[in-house]
Amino acid sequence: MEAASVVKSVIFAANQYLNHKADKNSLYLQQQLEILIGITVPSSGKSLKFFNTKHLQPTECLTTVIDILCDPHTKPSLLLSCITLLQNLATDDGIRHCLHDAFHLTPALAGILKIQGSARDILSTECVSLLQKVTYGHKLNFQENYMEDLITFTVRQIHGPVHDLTLPSLGLLVNLCRENFAVQSYLKNSENIKALYKVLVSYLSDQNLTVIILALSIITSLSLQEDLGGKILNAKNINQTFQMIFNILMKSDAGVTRGYAVDLFRDLLRNPKIQQSLSRFDRLGSCLENILNLIAASTSESVIKVFELLLLFCRVEGLRSTICKCVLATSPLHDNEYVAQTLRQPIEEVKEPLIAAVHWAGQSTDSHNKAPLYALDFLTEFYEELIYSNTRVHYGIHADLVLPTVLHGLQDPPDQEQAESRRKCCKMVKVIQLLTVFAGEEDTKKKLCKLVDMSLFSGLLEHQFTYNRVALRCNKVVSPDEDWSEYGVDVVLCGLELMEKLKKNLPDVDALFCSTLQDSRLVPFLSAGMTSKDRSRVQTALQMITTASALDNFPVVLLGDTIAANNTRQHERLTASPAQGWQQVNTKPLSMSEYGNKENMPPGNHHRKPEPMEQDASINSIIERMQSGLQTNFQGYMNEIKASEIIDIYEHKLQSLQTKEDQLQDLLDAKALALSQADRLIAQYRSRRAQYEAEAHKMRSMVQDSEKRSEQYRDQLNDVILRGEHLQNELEQLNQEKHKLEEVAAEHKQLTVAYMELSEKFETSEKSLLCLKQEHKTLVEMHEMLNKHNESLKQQHDVASEQLSKLSKQLMEKASELTHTQLMLEEEHAKAKKEQDELEDCLDKVRANLDTTEKAKKKLEQKVSTLERSLQQSEAQVKEKVEVIRELKSNVDKHAQIAALIHSLSSGKSDADSMKS
Repeated sequence: MEAASVVKSVIFAANQYLNHKADKNSLYLQQQLEILIGITVPSSGKSLKFFNTKHLQPTECLTTVIDILCDPHTKPSLLLSCITLLQNLATDDGIRHCLHDAFHLTPALAGILKIQGSARDILSTECVSLLQKVTYGHKLNFQENYMEDLITFTVRQIHGPVHDLTLPSLGLLVNLCRENFAVQSYLKNSENIKALYKVLVSYLSDQNLTVIILALSIITSLSLQEDLGGKILNAKNINQTFQMIFNILMKSDAGVTRGYAVDLFRDLLRNPKIQQSLSRFDRLGSCLENILNLIAASTSESVIKVFELLLLFCRVEGLRSTICKCVLATSPLHDNEYVAQTLRQPIEEVKEPLIAAVHWAGQSTDSHNKAPLYALDFLTEFYEELIYSNTRVHYGIHADLVLPTVLHGLQDPPDQEQAESRRKCCKMVKVIQLLTVFAGEEDTKKKLCKLVDMSLFSGLLEHQFTYNRVALRCNKVVSPDEDWSEYGVDVVLCGLELMEKLKKNLPDVDALFCSTLQDSRLVPFLSAGMTSKDRSRVQTALQMITTASALDNFPVVLLGDTIAANNTRQHERLTASPAQGWQQVNTKPLSMSEYGNKENMPPGNHHRKPEPMEQDASINSIIERMQSGLQTNFQGYMNEIKASEIIDIYEHKLQSLQTKEDQLQDLLDAKALALSQADRLIAQYRSRRAQYEAEAHKMRSMVQDSEKRSEQYRDQLNDVILRGEHLQNELEQLNQEKHKLEEVAAEHKQLTVAYMELSEKFETSEKSLLCLKQEHKTLVEMHEMLNKHNESLKQQHDVASEQLSKLSKQLMEKASELTHTQLMLEEEHAKAKKEQDELEDCLDKVRANLDTTEKAKKKLEQKVSTLERSLQQSEAQVKEKVEVIRELKSNVDKHAQIAALIHSLSSGKSDADSMKS
């Protein structure tokens, strides 16, 4: 069944249910939802592209489903079907974001939980699980009416004993707390915060890895900047925490656990002390090697989190070189033939992490979503470290490994206004940035020049000049997911930067580079780069303008007018919406959580060293900002406030921070004692862990078996229902055929009556024939008498006698034929009576046994057809006999006339004789 027709059926059933909430409509809607659930189930392996929320039918379907969820009178079974459908659809990231942002699913689910209260049934479990999926990666507004009730419900489920709601409630609380200061403050100021901390600390010794990582994430969000966080994550415990997180990353099979573990690392590494502790971690090398091996052993969804973690480590000072050493240690270089053969194999069969990363980078963004983008970011960081850190490796083999694969990413230009076009254009930017890194070394630059030519760059530039919204100055409103114009600007600017590096080796590229800088179509891209918020984009555009200003035909005036027009439009936009302008002016530097993927931030300059995280928290950056920023941005305040006073203020702040640090150290020491006791408890519980895991494995296998049996029973039940419907249809058809046979029997009765009437007519004709025979005898006698008395008329008598003999022969033949036909008709009449009896018996058998109706029907049809033929034949014969009787009557009349003539002649002769005498 086609997916579009199923969606249409669900929409029809939902509208019918919303208009009239009868049990029949509810049951029909639930059946249609079950069909759609079967199509969208993740285990089926089917893509959810048909459920694109930009189309009308999927949007209407989701709207009606959420309207049903918002109805407080909806039955729990129907609610469960709706939530199961949304669970399947939420596996797609695009649909999941739309469910939260566009369809406002979170308030609807929170309302269901409020109605359910403290019930711990399957509906509440599925509802919280769906809330966990939908709210992941979103910051909820604490001012919403449902937030306090939702937080209270979640905390209540966490406080209780471990049950099915515990795990999704922990995940939901992580999503609510992460980077949400209002929710964190609400929980910290609540009365039961100490009890919550105790429960979360107790979960750290749980056997479920996901429970451990979620509990640690909540503790980190609530107490990283508090005294409790300093005690838990002190210098003694931080290494154990690192090791535990790395073990969870390696052992966890679920992508959810791995994702929350990477997010936990991102939260922890915001603290400069934790960054230093990670750099000094003894087992960091072996852990990184294990993480690198996950690149080949992951799916396209889970490998994104692996690359996120590696990119996160690359931005910690000193860790990028360590990662490069681990990659080189686990990925020995091979010849080109081995690499080409390995890249043609499935990703599961690749063993080397570097080749696996190249394999992911060569994949399409249509089929593997963002995994190729993360792989390109990782390769850029890796080769940037190799080339710019003067590491002595053979770059030629690396270029042969990477360049042929990544260059395919430049041969698929993005389409206009499509959802996949943004990722395609982003991949092109990242490929060009990686090629720019390779162009920084002479050996790899030569290999790159052999693989690229002028047509590649001219094709990229012409596509952007022709279809980019910046070049077209298009004012049509387009969804942010479909607008790739910003990345198109990066394609042009980064492409020009790469051409500038290759122009000495490629004369054709040099000529194209100079002609492009003098082309007026480049002006909108330079203007967009100069007025951008991204520093690296502004620097690249400024570098191109500096190079182009030396040329004669560079349109300086047009560039100035375009920049002025862009500034005017931005000023008008800020004036029209002050709140939005304030948000745009007061933008803070991107944190690691906002980075996520380089698709979400403009491409940076990869030739600089990565900056340390959270520079605002360091004292050195504060002093630098005080010395430089105050002179440039706050000159008006310098006339009133002296620098010595500012220094006194900062010294006072530093002293207060030092006292607070001493207090934190005391609290950490106390916490260390508590953690040592916790370690002893963990050692006691480890002995029970194996037993619990075995029991859990048994229970899991039993649950799987029961699920399989239930699925088999469900299939059998569906088959029985279908068979019953089929039999019901056959029964209705047989009843119709029965009515037809009864009509045939009635027609047969009518034919029998007609046959009786014909037989009666036949008897009367037979009687008349006997009368004619007697008259014929009398005529013969009269003929003999006439022969004796009429010798003179002998000749005439001979002729008449001959005619009479012929007529007598014909009459005899007709009489014999009539008798024969009479016998035939009587036999056929007897057969008809027998067949009538057989038909009645067959009808009784049809009523008794429906299975034999088909055979009886065929026999009856054959017999009826024979009867009809026999009746038609009998009617034809009767008609012939009637015609024969008519002919006989006409012959008899003729004979009567002849006899009268003879009689008149004989009477005349006798009169003449008497007169003679």
